[in-house]
Amino acid sequence: MEDQHLCSRKHILLLKDSEINNDEFVCKLCDEYLMEPPYYVCDSCEYYVHKSCEELPKQINKYPLHPRHPLSLTTRYASCNCCGQASEKRLVFSCDGCDFDLDVECFKMSNSITACPEGQHCIQHSSHPHLLLLVDTTNAIHEDEDIDVRCFACQSKSSPSESDGGVYYGCNRCKYFLHKQCIDQLPQEIQTSHHPNHDRLFLHMKRYNCKCSTCGNKDQPALYFECPQCDFRLCLECGVRRTRTIKYEDHPHLLCFMKKINNVVEQCNVYDTCLKQSIMCNTEEFHKTDSFKFQCLDCDFKLHLLCGPLPSIIKHDSHMHSLDLVDSFIEDNSGEYCCDVCEEERNPRIRVYCCRKCKYIAHVHCVISEVINVLKEDLRDVKLKVLGEDLWEFPKIINHAAFPWTLSDLIQRLTYYELRWLTARFEGEEMSTTTTEVEPEDDNIDKVLKFSNFTETDFMSFIFQEFDSTYKKRKLKIKSIDLASKVVYIEGYFIPVYLASAMKALLHKYGDISTSGERYESKSLIVGDIRPSRGGYSQEWKSIGFFFVCKVMKEMHTTLVIDITKHLLQQWYHYITFVEDWLEFKVGFLKSSLRKITRDFYYQQLSKVVDKEFRMKIEKKKAELQKKIAELQKKMAEYDAELVKSKSSTTEEQVKEGLEMAMNVKWKVASQVGFN
Repeated sequence: MEDQHLCSRKHILLLKDSEINNDEFVCKLCDEYLMEPPYYVCDSCEYYVHKSCEELPKQINKYPLHPRHPLSLTTRYASCNCCGQASEKRLVFSCDGCDFDLDVECFKMSNSITACPEGQHCIQHSSHPHLLLLVDTTNAIHEDEDIDVRCFACQSKSSPSESDGGVYYGCNRCKYFLHKQCIDQLPQEIQTSHHPNHDRLFLHMKRYNCKCSTCGNKDQPALYFECPQCDFRLCLECGVRRTRTIKYEDHPHLLCFMKKINNVVEQCNVYDTCLKQSIMCNTEEFHKTDSFKFQCLDCDFKLHLLCGPLPSIIKHDSHMHSLDLVDSFIEDNSGEYCCDVCEEERNPRIRVYCCRKCKYIAHVHCVISEVINVLKEDLRDVKLKVLGEDLWEFPKIINHAAFPWTLSDLIQRLTYYELRWLTARFEGEEMSTTTTEVEPEDDNIDKVLKFSNFTETDFMSFIFQEFDSTYKKRKLKIKSIDLASKVVYIEGYFIPVYLASAMKALLHKYGDISTSGERYESKSLIVGDIRPSRGGYSQEWKSIGFFFVCKVMKEMHTTLVIDITKHLLQQWYHYITFVEDWLEFKVGFLKSSLRKITRDFYYQQLSKVVDKEFRMKIEKKKAELQKKIAELQKKMAEYDAELVKSKSSTTEEQVKEGLEMAMNVKWKVASQVGFN
């Protein structure tokens, strides 16, 4: 019998049905022995090949598990990406660029529902290329003890006695099983805005080379939502959580609550949280909640759990009443604050859940089980509360609209003269991870002792004179993270989104504190002959002024008196002075507040002088200095001893003779001295 198949030399192959009389014939494609007919042969080339191997397609286009590239038939050492089985050498369909391999047996298996064995119930599912048969967990599975019946989606083994928990659909060859309830709950495709070029992702099983493009999860094997046109994929956590997203007012995209897959401390993107202060970063509260985060799947925006939107009310077994989320709870002035759940110390700067009626207080991490349960469920009817929501209470609703600008874009829209004014007093600053600077302990001790020599009146006069002097001599800073902040439009002004609540509170309580800006004489004296045309300040320029005012207001409302530093007071003074001098804002209320806060700062410093702990620090520093002095004195004595020793071991005559010798040989080559 003759067929038109060709061997490598373009000879026509003969199809033979006769018995094979040579047990050493090997198939040129699969590299296995020809045990029985039919087979193709070219006797002149000694080319033998199984009929089934020769009739395989040489290329597959858009295979369900790998639709992006064609797969070519080849023989190689491989592990099949479908069934996971490995062989030293086998015939596979392969994509070298993606390191994807599909063995022939998996390719041959049908996914057509018409091929379902009689008496069996089968389904087709997008996650797997083969038919999935209904599995009887009480009988069929236990006949083959090597098969590990584990759901590929939830990775769990359910007891058959559980309601619907023992019902699986599966492919025995690939050891691929899915709970019926997991099949019912999982979408076979999703649409997502965070992959705008190709917005539809399809559910596929992945055995090798798995990595989520969002969270970096590398679970193998696992189910992923995968783009059929590129390498983008989402793990189940990131993909399914798209239906449980959270609206966060200070970010334009939706956020997802998720568990971190590593122990790396990630940078929180909220600029004005308490956790940006270095005094907060090493707290127990931070470390015990750092395994969870809020993340935007559309960009790299991330929030630490304590900074993000948490349930405003929870019910926990530790207390009879509901617990309210508050930014801070300080029940007295003792300075010692504890959690009523674990009875361990708590930091009063950090959010807690509390019952105000009973004064019952709980760390967030002590009630984390209930917090997680709420965040993982449907959040449509759950009130979430962001950090800082407690700051402003006002009945008037002031709406705002998102704008496609950053603060940097806003600055670029200033008039020529306004931009000159700004750059005369400000310069950019590298991104900082802290909102306050913690002074070295030695400098802090020196300042406290210096301040203690002043009366209140003297201190206030001294400190504001110093602030005024540095304001005139030094350019102020605008942080890079501020410049990159998106702005929103509120009552005609452009305000960084994280300051929107402060702007609303300002307008509600004090109204529009800006002026038309008709006086320019003082500006021309400082920056030279810079005079804009008449008509007043631009809205962009006024918006810059409101940025500084709102920044001061927000920081004043979020900084405990005990955490105030001289640097922070100086920064507030500079911002207030700038908007008063250069934009003529009515900031008397801020100046008055600053004076009161500075006075409290003075007495806080003064209280340290009589504080036992502070005195112990001074004694410790004195002891350290005395130790260093003793070490230096010992070193000086050793130097003196070496000098005396050198004088006694070398006579003046020897020194004189050696110097003369050195003068005589200095212009000779080394060998003239060494080999002489």
